[in-house]
Amino acid sequence: MANLQCPAEDAAHLASFARDICPFPNYNPSPHFFNMLSINSSRNLENHYAAVQASLTKTQLEDFTRGLRTVVGKEGKVTLGGVGVVALSLAVLFDTLASKVRGEWVPESGPIPGLFVKSLRGNYPLHVNTVSEYLRLMPYIANNPTRMKEEAKRYLRQIFIDEQSTNKVDKDNRYNTKDDIDGVNIMLGQFFARSLRTHLLRIANSTEVDEIVNSVRQPQGATNNGNPTSKEINTKNGVNETTVAKARKRRIPAPEKYTDFDLNCDAEAASKEFLAMVQTSDSRTQEAYKNCQPNPQRLPKTLLHFIARLVWLDVINNPVLADEMGHALIAQREDFDLKANALSKWAD
Repeated sequence: MANLQCPAEDAAHLASFARDICPFPNYNPSPHFFNMLSINSSRNLENHYAAVQASLTKTQLEDFTRGLRTVVGKEGKVTLGGVGVVALSLAVLFDTLASKVRGEWVPESGPIPGLFVKSLRGNYPLHVNTVSEYLRLMPYIANNPTRMKEEAKRYLRQIFIDEQSTNKVDKDNRYNTKDDIDGVNIMLGQFFARSLRTHLLRIANSTEVDEIVNSVRQPQGATNNGNPTSKEINTKNGVNETTVAKARKRRIPAPEKYTDFDLNCDAEAASKEFLAMVQTSDSRTQEAYKNCQPNPQRLPKTLLHFIARLVWLDVINNPVLADEMGHALIAQREDFDLKANALSKWAD
């Protein structure tokens, strides 16, 4: 049962090795999700702000700083900018402005590139557009308390509606909530909705928030169209290597109850090639395979399905997705000072 001890870094190494043979999806969303919606969001945002500025030329940095000032105002401070969904919106803004000053094309609408995981069919669940629209809007209104409350309530309600609509259109085969990538995106949408709810609890009273949740939530006991929710996946005490391993053991054996994996190749032939290449590979790859190899009697479909499922589980079992820091997150009240941390002159 070596797979019970498979570290996440070994699973990621094997997946990278395997993708040279079979280009199955990378299930990792933008690290901004886990960095900016975590308890350490303020520090993570400071680090990202510094890294983006350091990557620009002097002229690009001046244009970047001018763009930020246009969005947030000459004072350069963003209310609650260091926490949660506001921090995420600023991280997206930094990336967007940096791309623009480098002369790169950036879409003004639709899914924010790289934030969610793009399916092989090019589809996204409905909430991806809603979340992207909200994140683009937020930096412009962050210092307007009334507008922030109104828009947060409106978008939280819409995300809940989108989630229900996605479950309905799944029946018409427009989306497959058992698909590996759609499943990740749906879980990320639920995670974002919880983070937006947390933000609302910072700026509104709990009664207002409960009214929104109760008005559109699914009936008690309803599940995500057969998919496990984050609470079903994570334990009360959070997720560590041991609990991820147990989840792998519980859910890897065929039949695959929750998720369909489209590996974008002939998985049987690619698995044979993968195993042959591992046997002649470097010591790092062979050690990773030794740590992670499955029980041959319980192999789900093919060896590559097994590797794909390992890295998929590491994404959806990310500890940040566990709803265990709610009260601590609500208590966060950190603003973000763009001007103080600017590497270029803020005001003319």
